Amino acid sequence: MSRPLIIHERRTNRSAEPAGLREAKRHPGFEIRKKTDGEIGSTDIRRPDWVDSQLYPFEDRWMILDGHRVHYVDEGPRDAPVLLFVHPGAGWSFTYRYHIQQLKNEFRCVAPDLPGYGLSEAADGYGYTLQEQASVLEQFVEALDLRRIVAWANDGGGPTVVLALSDHTDRVLGLVVGGTFGWSIKPYRMVVWPLRIFTSRVLRAVNRYTNFLAWSMGSKMALGTRTLTKIERAHYTRPFKERDSRSGTLKLYASFLDHETQEVLDRALPAFRDKPVLIQFGEKDAMTREQWHMRWADELPHNRTILLPGVRHFTFEGNPEETVQNFRDWWNEIRETLNEPALAAGTA
Repeated sequence: MSRPLIIHERRTNRSAEPAGLREAKRHPGFEIRKKTDGEIGSTDIRRPDWVDSQLYPFEDRWMILDGHRVHYVDEGPRDAPVLLFVHPGAGWSFTYRYHIQQLKNEFRCVAPDLPGYGLSEAADGYGYTLQEQASVLEQFVEALDLRRIVAWANDGGGPTVVLALSDHTDRVLGLVVGGTFGWSIKPYRMVVWPLRIFTSRVLRAVNRYTNFLAWSMGSKMALGTRTLTKIERAHYTRPFKERDSRSGTLKLYASFLDHETQEVLDRALPAFRDKPVLIQFGEKDAMTREQWHMRWADELPHNRTILLPGVRHFTFEGNPEETVQNFRDWWNEIRETLNEPALAAGTA
């Protein structure tokens, strides 16, 4: 594999939409940061006009990795512990915008858009399977030489993290998981048969023409307690504006049923058994009905488990404020055992 090409770019806020101001009012402490013109590095890559720089006020970074053009966020002190945010199936780094804003002063916050999602582009021939996605994340971590990692994961991000980092647990401090899994789903019949229907040819065609999966990311039926603004919802649907781009997530979900993938997952998860884990599931998530929060607790005994009232599947978009505060409390409980500093007093 060739050495990855890493590119950085700063963008100015081109949007006059007041969405960022609405976000600030909805989330106390959300910082609106103006960007300045200018580039670091030589590239013609540009942030699309539809990205609102008030809602997403981060420096764009790009990596050419194994033929993929991977966009990512990398904010915060380089010598701090790394929060590695791995997005849900139809999401991208935008999902963790609040978390990055709140935690970037004390942590290095890294959030990639996996190939075919957000602002990233997949190489020709990419199959969007779980094992392929995990391989890209593994190479991404190695390319940036990330260490002292706390990996955050929701939805398809959980098994992606487990497969990507199981051979690199020396780089991992702990996990934060919500609405996700890290094992074979074969025993869960009430998950398997709906997933087979959901990834069928008929529903793939429906999603191709409706963009339903991306739309659902911002809906109350998926979040529970929140409904996103029109501008926020557009940040989930616009990456899939082209119909040919809409099949990736369903290919990912279909790969959860692959026999070899399930066996690899079951072999990988025990590598994390000694790691602390913060388990944050939505009280109304279907995964909670399957007792997957308890499965995480059984598999990883050094845990703190929290159910978020009213929240459904997309945990960290469903209640960003509480999930950040829960993380702060958990970190200050475990940081001494990890030989890490406490968070500053008065932060929220």
